[in-house]
Amino acid sequence: MTIPRLQQFATLAVVLLLLVVLFVPLPSCSNEALVEKPAIVKQEQEAQAEDPSTSDLLRAKKIMVDIKGAVKRPGPYSFRLGDRVQDAVKRAEATPAADVNQLNLAARLIDGQEVVVPTKKQDRVKKKSAGPVDQAEIPKGLLDLNAATEEQLLEVPGIGPAKVSAIIQYREEKGGFATYDHLGDVKGFGPKTLENLKAYLIVY
Repeated sequence: MTIPRLQQFATLAVVLLLLVVLFVPLPSCSNEALVEKPAIVKQEQEAQAEDPSTSDLLRAKKIMVDIKGAVKRPGPYSFRLGDRVQDAVKRAEATPAADVNQLNLAARLIDGQEVVVPTKKQDRVKKKSAGPVDQAEIPKGLLDLNAATEEQLLEVPGIGPAKVSAIIQYREEKGGFATYDHLGDVKGFGPKTLENLKAYLIVY
């Protein structure tokens, strides 16, 4: 075999090697991950859409609050569970004579609450004696978990000071109970206790 013939074979081998490198895809271990990852993300999104969190349920629950006093538009208003006194004052539009500094604007609203916006000339002592909040009237024997006072809860059979404190702490942290069954999320309230308390407690 002559030298020119060898050179031709070598040139041909180089060309074939370049074609293999340029046009034949190499196997990649990441292909599987690239295919499966969108499917996993989609499944997680669908699961979240089908299983709304407790927080979403709470925000969707409606409550009624009566706003009075130094406001331009007094009357009952619908709010979401977890809204604040500040939201109520803003909705009813405080008058220039209103003294909102006498209110706890960060306090959460509860169903049936009466928010009275005081005036700057109003006697604070008189306001204090009247009490900060008038609770909604509740049918005898049924207490609203979101509106019942500490004293009212203590009168329920099977509920002591520790459980009352746990209920109030849950209301402050979560904004209230979206349903009666969420009482089971509070420490000390198992399935048997929930069943026994249905005759005394309710969530409106």
